[in-house]
Amino acid sequence: MGPHEKDDVRGGRRAAARASSVAIREATQRDAAAVAALLGELDYPSSPSQAAGRLERIAADPSTWVVVAEAESELAGLGALHVQNLVEHDEPGCEVAALVVGQRFRRRGIGELLMQALENEARRRGGKVMVLNTAHRRADAHAFYEALGYEHTGRRYAKKLA
Repeated sequence: MGPHEKDDVRGGRRAAARASSVAIREATQRDAAAVAALLGELDYPSSPSQAAGRLERIAADPSTWVVVAEAESELAGLGALHVQNLVEHDEPGCEVAALVVGQRFRRRGIGELLMQALENEARRRGGKVMVLNTAHRRADAHAFYEALGYEHTGRRYAKKLA
């Protein structure tokens, strides 16, 4: 792409062309080892058995939906959507609970395909707004989300309860 050429992330044409051999599907138990490896790339170290347990709990919980991207016969990425009823709005709250593309698969449009899948599912479930959290240190992720139309809207706080 030349210096004056813009990537059409909203229309997805470039992403679709780059990621034409990518399949997006729901995560299953057989994905546990690859999911654990991808979570490690997000700085959430997880064993395959931990990932399997989480996937099992998620499969029983209709408020959470996890999809994976397959490319070159490997799991290339994953995305997770969490939908919950809110006190402050009539529509459900929709959150990107996780998004990661494996290091060797980055910059091929896979992240955009995962986000499109999550956004489509959120819309299907009645969501009107999608939110997500990302660490301050993830400047590349910030640029990615902003290119998809997301805006920086505030601050997040956390407290360990145990």
